[in-house]
Amino acid sequence: MKRNHSILSLALALALLLGLAPAARAAARPELVCTPGRETGQLQLALEGLDGSGIYGAQVELTLTGEYAGCTFTPYGAGVYSPGCQTAASQGKTEVILYLSGQTPLNNRGLLELGTLSMGSKGGTDSLPRTAQMTLLNRGLEPLTGSMGGDVPVVIGSRNPGGSGGGWNGGGTGGGTAKPEKPDEKPPETQQPSTPDLGNVTLPFTDVSAQDWFYEAVRFVYARGMMSGTAENQFSPQQTTTRAMIVTILHRLEGTPEAGAGTAFTDVAGDAYYAQSVAWASANGIVNGFEDGSFRPGQAITREQMAAIFMRYARYRGVDVTAQASLDTFPDQAEVSSYAREAMAWSVSTGLIGGMNGLLVPDGSATRAQAATILMRLCVNVLESP
Repeated sequence: MKRNHSILSLALALALLLGLAPAARAAARPELVCTPGRETGQLQLALEGLDGSGIYGAQVELTLTGEYAGCTFTPYGAGVYSPGCQTAASQGKTEVILYLSGQTPLNNRGLLELGTLSMGSKGGTDSLPRTAQMTLLNRGLEPLTGSMGGDVPVVIGSRNPGGSGGGWNGGGTGGGTAKPEKPDEKPPETQQPSTPDLGNVTLPFTDVSAQDWFYEAVRFVYARGMMSGTAENQFSPQQTTTRAMIVTILHRLEGTPEAGAGTAFTDVAGDAYYAQSVAWASANGIVNGFEDGSFRPGQAITREQMAAIFMRYARYRGVDVTAQASLDTFPDQAEVSSYAREAMAWSVSTGLIGGMNGLLVPDGSATRAQAATILMRLCVNVLESP
């Protein structure tokens, strides 16, 4: 397993949830407390010995004795999100990486209850961790100072520290925080839908690995021919997506039908790589351009523009786009442009857009990794939904 899932990787995975705030300070000697759960191969994890600093994100790396095929991680607390966990097993050990984040601090005084980690089918006390490393983040996605970046002492057993606001007693009974039936928050846009079997599709990109949250989305759009690389071996997942790119992707999804010569837009040259795509999208009412007659192909596409284009494309494909979700729960809903309100409400209702830190961020841009994820949702949740 690659160990370079650094703070930058986590920041990219959690950036859809977290905002900016001043850096905080962590306690000098936290302890990761692990207790076997009720089920075989199950661990309940908590971090104690913290000070009052607000912790909004965590990356936990565990080395377990024994080889396990996979894992599932269920975080504690309503509104806490985790995209799951990654495992790599070899030579009698299993390395696990898991993430979690929240819109409010995850820790309660000196305690941070992480959640339940279930390891495959082998089970037993063999799965208790032997080493652990943890990186914690404040609201500004900056690592907290102190010893968090190094080894975290592992305590095997049950703790119920005083003054923790309820404590944690390991076995899932008594004063511990109950596991929620369903988080209150909508999943952030790092979460991906169940996807069809892509077979043995291998990515040629050196900047996309199996540990990346967007890995399956990139495989999906690459296998479908929707997105290719920016170079022979580069996908550039963090590069901003432009308006021309999105229209070209949808054109590819349709099999690149001919659209005739030229376009109605003053800034789209006939020999541009996206000219046919823009002409096709314009002819079919998928894009409208701007009031000055321009299309602005190189401009970063905004989230509300993407929502509008995807809804028009779904309508073009014969999909019922009348479903509407209320935008009243989003504090910035008034910032959505009038032309995009219907499209944004539809995108929320279908799960294409789930919010960023509880906000719609209609003027925000999208990286290629985020665009790949939303495009996969468009195919799975909308175009191919029964």
